[in-house]
Amino acid sequence: MGFKKAKQQVIECLKSGHFEHEARDRIEVKNRLATGAVTVEEVIAAIGRSRGDSYSSSPHHFDASIEVHIIKTTHLGTGWYIKWYFVDPNSVFISVH
Repeated sequence: MGFKKAKQQVIECLKSGHFEHEARDRIEVKNRLATGAVTVEEVIAAIGRSRGDSYSSSPHHFDASIEVHIIKTTHLGTGWYIKWYFVDPNSVFISVH
C-alpha cells in the first residue's frame, strides 16, 4: 500500500471512529491520541498536511505480514510521529506524538 492510499484510509478510519490503540508502555507519552492529549481532528489535520517525503512503512515487529505506516514530520511546526497499521475495518495506532 502506498502513501496516498494509507493516508486516505487512515483518515477515513479516524472520521468514522474505526480505530484502536495498541497496548504499550509509556502510553501517556507515546500515544497522545489514546490519552486524549490530542484530538482526532488534530491527528486528521496533521496526517492531511503530511507529504510523501515524511512517510515510510515497515513490517510489524511481532508479525511481519502486517505493514506498519509511519508519518514523521518536521515541516509542520511542532512535528508529529504517527505510527499505525490496519486490521480491517480499523486502524490501530501504535504511536501518536
